[in-house]
Amino acid sequence: MNAPDNSSFADAGENLALPDLAETAFLREQVATIAAYVECFPSDERDRRALAWIEANAGHYRQAWQMRASSQCPLPVSAGN
Repeated sequence: MNAPDNSSFADAGENLALPDLAETAFLREQVATIAAYVECFPSDERDRRALAWIEANAGHYRQAWQMRASSQCPLPVSAGN
């Protein structure tokens, strides 16, 4: 039996950049939001409800998060002040 050569996967992993911290924060917050939303549903409905939430809200949620995140960034201080 021939084993697949997985060396290309190891090599590719060395070239991956660290994840963008803002993207990581966004994803963690969104997962927490979805988890809180589905918490009130019976466990056998949660996966379906989570997917429905994502379908209905993901685009708007990202836009709102980006607006909130950009408003929290400090403005650069001018050299003259």
